[in-house]
Amino acid sequence: MLNLLRHRSSSVEATDADKGENAQVVYSLVTSPFSLESFFSIDPASGQLTTLKMFNRDEPDHEKELRVIVKANDKGTPSLEGTCAFVVNVRDVNDNPPMFDKANYQESIPRDTELEAAVLRISATDADSDENGTIEYFVSPARPVDGGFFGVDPRTGVITLTRRLDQVEIDYEFRLTAVARDRGSPSLSAEVPVVITVKDSDTRPPTFVVRPNQTYYLPESYRDTEAPIARIKAVSNSAASPAIYYDIVHGSQEQTNRDRTFVVEEDGDGGAIIKYGGSRQLDYEQLKSYNITVRASTDQQTGAEVTFRIALLDSNDEVPIFYSTDPVTVSENSEPGTYVAVTTAIDRDGTPPNNQVSYRFEENSEDSRLFSIDPGTGQISTRARFDREDASRPSPFYTVTVIAEDGAPSGIRNTSRPNQVKQRVTVEIGDENDNAPTFDPNRIYEATIKENANIGANVIEVVARDPDSDSKIQYQITDGNHGAAFDVDTDTGMVKVKNKLDFENVKEYTISVTASDGKYEATHPVNIDVTNVNDVAPVFNQSEYRLKMSEGRASSEPITKVTATDKDPDGEASIVYKLSGPGIFPDRPKDDVFSINDDGEVVVLKILDRDEDTGGREIWKLSVVAWDNGGNGLGSSVPFTLTLTDINDNAPYLIQSNSSRPVIMENKSPEDVVIPVEADDFDDHQRNGPPYTFQLDPNAPDDIRHKFSVITVVQDNRAEIRPLVTFDREDQKSYAIPVVVSDSQSASPGPLTGTSLFTIIIGDENDNDMKEGTSRIEVFNFEGKMPDTVVGRVFVEDPDDWDLPDKTFSWLDGQDYRHFELDTETGSITMRYGTPNGSYPLKFQVYDKKFRSTVDAYVTVAVRLLPREAVIKSGSLRIKGVTAEEFVSRPDRETPSMHERLIVQLARLFTTAPENVDLFGVQNNDAGGVDVRYSAHGSPYYDSERMDGIVAQNKNRWALEDLFGFEIEQVGINDCLYEATCQGSCHAELKIFDDEVYRVQTNTSSIIGVKTELQYRCGECEAKMERQICLHDGGWNEARQKCDCPEGYPGPNCQGDTIHFEGTGYAWFPTLTACNASRLSFDLTTAADEGLVMYNGPLSEPPDFVQDFFAVDLLEGRLRVFMNYGTGTVVASPEVKVDDGVIHHVDITWDTETVLVLVDSCVGGTTCQASVAAPAAPDGEKNAFLNVVTPLQLGGSAVPLDRVQAFMSWETVPGWGGFSGCLQNMTFLDRVFDLSAPAEGKDFSRYCSEVVKAKPVIEPTSGFLAVILGCAGILLMLIIAVIMYRRRHVRALYKEPTDEMRDTIINYDDEGGGEKDQTAYDLSVLQVANGVPKENGRPVGQTPGQPPSVRSFIDDNKNQMDKDEQAWPSDDVRNYAYEGGGSSAGSLSSLNSGTDDNDLNFDILNEFGPRFRKLADMYGGGDEDEDEPAAGGRPSSLAGESWC
Repeated sequence: MLNLLRHRSSSVEATDADKGENAQVVYSLVTSPFSLESFFSIDPASGQLTTLKMFNRDEPDHEKELRVIVKANDKGTPSLEGTCAFVVNVRDVNDNPPMFDKANYQESIPRDTELEAAVLRISATDADSDENGTIEYFVSPARPVDGGFFGVDPRTGVITLTRRLDQVEIDYEFRLTAVARDRGSPSLSAEVPVVITVKDSDTRPPTFVVRPNQTYYLPESYRDTEAPIARIKAVSNSAASPAIYYDIVHGSQEQTNRDRTFVVEEDGDGGAIIKYGGSRQLDYEQLKSYNITVRASTDQQTGAEVTFRIALLDSNDEVPIFYSTDPVTVSENSEPGTYVAVTTAIDRDGTPPNNQVSYRFEENSEDSRLFSIDPGTGQISTRARFDREDASRPSPFYTVTVIAEDGAPSGIRNTSRPNQVKQRVTVEIGDENDNAPTFDPNRIYEATIKENANIGANVIEVVARDPDSDSKIQYQITDGNHGAAFDVDTDTGMVKVKNKLDFENVKEYTISVTASDGKYEATHPVNIDVTNVNDVAPVFNQSEYRLKMSEGRASSEPITKVTATDKDPDGEASIVYKLSGPGIFPDRPKDDVFSINDDGEVVVLKILDRDEDTGGREIWKLSVVAWDNGGNGLGSSVPFTLTLTDINDNAPYLIQSNSSRPVIMENKSPEDVVIPVEADDFDDHQRNGPPYTFQLDPNAPDDIRHKFSVITVVQDNRAEIRPLVTFDREDQKSYAIPVVVSDSQSASPGPLTGTSLFTIIIGDENDNDMKEGTSRIEVFNFEGKMPDTVVGRVFVEDPDDWDLPDKTFSWLDGQDYRHFELDTETGSITMRYGTPNGSYPLKFQVYDKKFRSTVDAYVTVAVRLLPREAVIKSGSLRIKGVTAEEFVSRPDRETPSMHERLIVQLARLFTTAPENVDLFGVQNNDAGGVDVRYSAHGSPYYDSERMDGIVAQNKNRWALEDLFGFEIEQVGINDCLYEATCQGSCHAELKIFDDEVYRVQTNTSSIIGVKTELQYRCGECEAKMERQICLHDGGWNEARQKCDCPEGYPGPNCQGDTIHFEGTGYAWFPTLTACNASRLSFDLTTAADEGLVMYNGPLSEPPDFVQDFFAVDLLEGRLRVFMNYGTGTVVASPEVKVDDGVIHHVDITWDTETVLVLVDSCVGGTTCQASVAAPAAPDGEKNAFLNVVTPLQLGGSAVPLDRVQAFMSWETVPGWGGFSGCLQNMTFLDRVFDLSAPAEGKDFSRYCSEVVKAKPVIEPTSGFLAVILGCAGILLMLIIAVIMYRRRHVRALYKEPTDEMRDTIINYDDEGGGEKDQTAYDLSVLQVANGVPKENGRPVGQTPGQPPSVRSFIDDNKNQMDKDEQAWPSDDVRNYAYEGGGSSAGSLSSLNSGTDDNDLNFDILNEFGPRFRKLADMYGGGDEDEDEPAAGGRPSSLAGESWC
């Protein structure tokens, strides 16, 4: 066995008489038919053969001889090949030790056995061959005492007695060790134990009387399992044990019958026969002979053995098998007798002639006529000369069938012919270059190419043909290629531009293209015309144009003319001039400052201003562009610079800033008081500026002219203002003096005069004594986290306002307030951290050291704790033309401030008490107005959509601006209303500054509010709700990473998914944000054929008349979607009707270009979808987004849309009648609407009652109708009787939801009456989900800002009452019994008796659900007006519901 994976065994070499590539040889192996992979690899260049595996010459592989076929191919075209076949003999190595046919040997022997008598035979086999498989036997005693009695024949393995046994005891066992050793180098051996038992002389082994032949011969195809192969017979030598038993001794290898190939059977006459057992098929090629040992034994356990051999005779049972043969090639025109290929087949029979293979063709076949084959080697040669281009054959391929057959009659077929197999060999007649290429003589090659064609541009493709398939045609230009203008692709014949063409030099080319196959060639002419193109841009007559002109000029007359010429005209020359640069607006030509006509004349369209300080420009740098071919050709440009010269078009003005206002102290003599004044001018100072002259405006008020004089100081080019009187600041604190200033008299075209107001401050002296003062400070303590903060100053009535250094401040009567600090020098009041809610009347003493007087001062600090919910849900107003200080100040003592009036009006609008309105944010804005932010609550805090919506809804209806006393610029501040804010997706986020306040301070009124800022997120549509927020008492499940929601709230954040309208209501939800691409989806169920499904747009006159709105309505059963981006309205309406009472899914998408409506998710349908282009104005101008900030209204509109249309420019409006039906599963982008909790609304419920309309199936008749009416009357009487009975007997157990609130208390027990606090109250009727586990005092899953559950609310208040020592009596037990017990108690305020008035808070009652809506309204602090819109819509009462 070869023991190397890669063992270099041999190399082959092939020679080729050709030259170059035709002589380069590549070697490869032909795969063996008995293996899917070759045992060898060959180097394709050197022919070196190496092994790919370790071979095993012995069992079970028997890899003794390996046939290898090497193929050699040259690299010529076509490729020719030769083959070489040889046999690789695998040499044996001694790698198998001998193997005994038994694991141990046991035999008995009579004690009187003669010397040299055979006792038994040991046998071993070795899978190796030759000396490595030749075995010698040895025995040795296992115990020293057993030595010398037995010997063994080293060749046969027969153990004989070598010493008499007459002295050995009966049944003594000799223990020997038998060794089998081969003759390999080094030798290998095996051992086996041998036990020989000595028996009595009468106990002798049987004697074979019929012995088998030494050898029996069987054909390998032998399959007879009944016929005997050999017979034997033995007789017992003991009369006491006459029976004989026969067994075949099975060895450890198949050669010794391991697999029971042969069996022994008794013949009934004391003998036995040996037969073929059939368990294993005989195969000469696998095993050539068997050694059979038969043992005859008796009952005395004596036995004898006999061994014989069964030899197999080879049968012709193997069919020759071909090696694979690749397609081969023979060159055309080769001489007869040319080698073609060698086919090789092998036969796996073991002996000749069974394994001798010969080759032939079918007799009288075309194969035998065209080819010959050597019967011994299988080499195929040609008999004829072949022509590849032979037109009589369909192809140059021949399929040759080779027959391989062995040398003896078949042993597996019922025929006297040998086994045979066929193989097809594909022979291709290889091409030789024996034909010339040709061009189509009937084709004329002509092409046209522009002179500006790019280098490498394709011109025309020429094609030549060659019958020789292997001939490769090469193209080249051989004539007519002037200036190397063209090139040709040598492989494809594509003519291309090689160098720049010029029509003006060469207009036509005739080139010759030659096709060559290397031996023959052909030439063909090609005509190419060059066409002229516009490749020279116009040229200006100047490289630059410069011009000066005076500012202020605008005329239709040209200011200059430019000229350009076209040196390369394509037809008649036509030049178009254009301007670019500052003052030119391609997208807004009506705003252009300059124009230029086709003659190159430049005209100024607008008056030009030179002065930069007034928004002008001195130098205009433009470009003039000239385009030929009527503006569609080439262009060139030159700079055009226009310089404006100054004219005196700006009057001079006084120089003064707010920080440089001069001061004249009151009570000071006017003598020697001089205030210098300087002037400036936007015009050029060299021509049209100083010297300036000054004078007091002759039209100044008499008061000014009597108190001031103005003098021009010529030498200093300035003026002096002198006071003429002594001033009193308490009369007037400042004066604005009108001064007339004139510039130079030489200015062109003339001097200008302007009037400026010059402000002088009158300084204060402490010349007035003070009086007692009263002021109020409102502090909004955000979440109770306000740090120590200066909230205001002590105020006293004092006309002097610069006398603070003369004053000192102290607490009245030495009192000190633990929540406040006083700065005794400045009077500043600091509120300390942790100050609780309440109104704090602070009393101070103020001492004026100049007058030595002391007065009292009273400051009321109202502290209100403001939760985060109030700020997050806050509404907002933008008020025009008012400062924050003016907003909070009272005009006089008796007139309320705008701040106070707003609170009262908001409370009235929201039907709540004024103390429930927190106007916590008053901040000046950049537009000269004030932004106001407010919150309000009944229970809980109202949503901003509700508050801003109500204000907007009633702005025009109630003339709110007149009631408020100011102009409202915007309700619900959100600059995403304007597309310029982001010019894309936009949403506003309210930033809350936790540790900062915003102060609005005046003498008598101050607000310390929460500082907020609206931040605009451009590029984002809207913020996503955090998934840990679980609404409606849902809880966050950390393990499942989702909300556990009560039944009926299936949304991801426990949102309700259903809302129902009866046709008279509406509900408000958060607005649709501005987004580049929006998608709104919902399910709609209705049987009504018209109604307003939803509307999002103005509720009153919008700011800046923004026209945007979105609406969906029903008309004649069809949906109509209205979209207005501010420049016009479009309507998309699918044809399919949806008023069939079944659920329809609706998708509405809109972006900057398209509005698309899909019903029931159809795509491509003609009736279930509709799309329209985005809305645009009649002039084509259009906005890009839907910009709305008012609430999205479902089910109808709180304000009739025809009323809104009155102050809008809408041409198309949706119907505004109420919607009757159900909306479900509503989403906008990633937002899921909580349809169960609108911010505002009426006549809605969260349950759907729609059903499919039933169609009549009975034709009504008069008799039928009479029967129906009679049945209905009887049923009505039964219902009335049941209702009356239940009212009398069940009223105490169940109170109808629509009953009035009546007294239900008939008994009251004070402390000591034997009662105790009742904690086993059942809230199952009031709340579905309760008992939520708590963590850190808060229900698990409840985020900050979420209200507690009903149970936790009552538990907390009860515990607080029990711990309050000031509450008497401690227990408050009430028994509730039948209606009308006579008690007048009707308040539940005792629930909160453990708190003081400042902590009283019922704002969370509304979060407990619709069953607590009436209780929430009771404690909301306001009454509903019958003629006003409902503050909140209560769901329709359903059976089983009750409310408090």
